[in-house]
Amino acid sequence: MQRTTRNDVARLAGTSPAVVSYVINNGPRPVAAATREKVLAAIAELNYQPNLVARALRSTRSNTIGLVVPDSSEGFFTELVRGVERAAFADGSLVLLGNSGYSQEQELRYARTLAGFQVSGLLLVRAEVDEKQATTNAFDVPVVYLNYRAPRGIEATSVTLANRHGGRLAAEHLLAHSYRRIGCLTGTSRSGPVAERALGWADGIRAAGGDPSLVRRTGLDRLTSRAQVAQWLRQADRPDAIFAAADGLALDVLAAAQESDLRVPEDLAVLGFGATQPAAHSWPPLTTVGRSFDDFGRAAVSTLRAVRDAGARQPDHTLEVHLVRGRSCGCP
Repeated sequence: MQRTTRNDVARLAGTSPAVVSYVINNGPRPVAAATREKVLAAIAELNYQPNLVARALRSTRSNTIGLVVPDSSEGFFTELVRGVERAAFADGSLVLLGNSGYSQEQELRYARTLAGFQVSGLLLVRAEVDEKQATTNAFDVPVVYLNYRAPRGIEATSVTLANRHGGRLAAEHLLAHSYRRIGCLTGTSRSGPVAERALGWADGIRAAGGDPSLVRRTGLDRLTSRAQVAQWLRQADRPDAIFAAADGLALDVLAAAQESDLRVPEDLAVLGFGATQPAAHSWPPLTTVGRSFDDFGRAAVSTLRAVRDAGARQPDHTLEVHLVRGRSCGCP
């Protein structure tokens, strides 16, 4: 079946292809109201769909945003993607999504490919950062880093959560419950958002005169972390409370506690970070630290727009976080 063209619309509306283009693009020249109505009626009758790729190539910019995340099936990133999509749609844009699989090489390839599609900007999301393999920002499109600050040597704007402050909030809340052996489950990287949350936890524990050395580091692979937590919980000097620096890790702690016949929170208190939906629907409901993903998405899209409009790096944006009370910490 032959594709309807702009010339077909022009013939049916009794006008020129240029006028059809002015109606579709809302400019650059004005179109009389009566003529506009004829063009819109012809578009509807012929079910005309503009070629957005060709349009982007002509204008050097499209109404699409490229978004690259480590794993869109993982709770935190799933909800971040949805928050960005809702904000982009409200802003008149659509999102092209790529999964990097925590691979720096794959992230770079996706970023370059999306930039080649003439997206209006790129949002790059990673869980942890290897400073030695920092992604370049030489994509010829605006770039904003989400969830972690731009690597050293890269002039790019970032939108992050107040990770270190959130870690301290978690420690202070567990201390307020009178737990004293408070451990921290975190990732293997010494930089990035998960590491910052662990630093905040240590700040809070140290300020209360506690021991900030009760730390276990694990990969973000769920089976690995669950096995390591189970081993930790079998030790005689196990913690009586654990702050997990990501909700996924906290859910692993809940599962390991059940396998070890430990009651939560009676035998072991658990507190996470992320405020994800799986945390809200766990049993017991997980106490966590976080911020609305709609807020995160709006901040990401508005910051990318500001970078694009200014044609230059803008101030970094840090979103404050708060405690979301469940029952896993001992709160009624």
